[in-house]
Amino acid sequence: MTARTGRRAAATFGVGAPRGADDGAGPENGPPEAVEAAGLLRAELAAAFPDVAVCGGTVGARPDPAGPRWMIAPPPRTDDPARPLCLAYEDASGPSLGVVQLPLGGRTVAAGRGLGCRLLADGGTEPADCRPVRTGGRAELTGARALTDGPAGWPEPLLTAVHRRVALTASGGGALDVVTGRADAWLSIGPVTYGERAALTVVVSEAGGRITDLSGTPVLTGDGSVLVTNGPLHEGFLRLIAEAGGHGPKPVVDAPDPGWAAEGAALTEGLRALLGPLALRAEHIGSTSVPGMAAKPVFDVQVSVADLAEAAVAFDGPLAGAGFEAAPHLRDHVPAGRADAPERWAKRFWSRRGGPGPDVNLHVRQAGSPNERLALLFRDWFRAHPEAVPAYARFKRELAHRVPELGAYADVKDPVVDLVIEVAEPWAAATGWRP
Repeated sequence: MTARTGRRAAATFGVGAPRGADDGAGPENGPPEAVEAAGLLRAELAAAFPDVAVCGGTVGARPDPAGPRWMIAPPPRTDDPARPLCLAYEDASGPSLGVVQLPLGGRTVAAGRGLGCRLLADGGTEPADCRPVRTGGRAELTGARALTDGPAGWPEPLLTAVHRRVALTASGGGALDVVTGRADAWLSIGPVTYGERAALTVVVSEAGGRITDLSGTPVLTGDGSVLVTNGPLHEGFLRLIAEAGGHGPKPVVDAPDPGWAAEGAALTEGLRALLGPLALRAEHIGSTSVPGMAAKPVFDVQVSVADLAEAAVAFDGPLAGAGFEAAPHLRDHVPAGRADAPERWAKRFWSRRGGPGPDVNLHVRQAGSPNERLALLFRDWFRAHPEAVPAYARFKRELAHRVPELGAYADVKDPVVDLVIEVAEPWAAATGWRP
């Protein structure tokens, strides 16, 4: 099914196998140009395995629903012909089957837990068309052939260090070139979806390679970055990355844009319509919602729901179709001095980067929860006190200039937000403000 889906995606861009019955073209499906290839794969899996959940690829830890499920990554879109199509099956023991297909390259690799990794011959769709593949055996890091999905977002010290030590090139072959012995390593700053990482976990291990995130954390619980190697070179790459200062991207704070308010309003309306009646309320929050505030060029939207678990299941499909990916941020920072149980600050989080539309962080919080209230109080206090905006904006710009990566930016900013809330609470009480 995955091989056929890849050919459908390739045909959409005029590449690969000719259009025919095996490609799914026909009166019942429409021409390939009208076909969302991964969406068809989702439908085929749902029909063939009606008792097993079929999920879109998500960023971060295991997405809802828990239990056995198929995962397709990327989410059902065909606007990036170079991006691999991944299929994974996960049971109680973790990923047990992985398939990675390159639509434009026409290559498919498949692996099962304990069954090895196999490359599907061009045009083949059956197990008999496969041959076993293994990673290469190179043990010398200097001069190794390393691939990346592109240098965008790489910290300059890391990019420089890797370039000096290995032959680093951008390639659409990615991890497939490593598991078939064509390359020694593949590095991605990410975020790589959970579905992709689940498929790669099986494919890489069964081919004799090794996979973690770029800091060495197990890839399924890591930060969304990926390091795939032939095995012998893995520790060398991890040392090289660590010595270069790590891989976290630098925060960017832009000057305020008068158009952010209208764009934020359109986003909230669109998300409210997309998510339906479970979305009780949708609000543009964060720095882009405050006139005159410098901000990272990412919109924050808060959706309030009655039940987080129900929303997590119901929202995943519609959001995946709109380009969003779930992330493992399941709880907000609890402000200093609060005695609340951390569970009261629970949330669900999705993000969208690179379109369609602007970059977005979507925070789904329970209606009436303290974290829902805090996000609205922060916004409304700054809106009511424009004289405080320049000082906070200067702090954010200086912080972005001084810290090495986004994680440190958030760690320093959270206590400052706590101080803003300490000032805002008396104002809320005096004015009768309500969220």
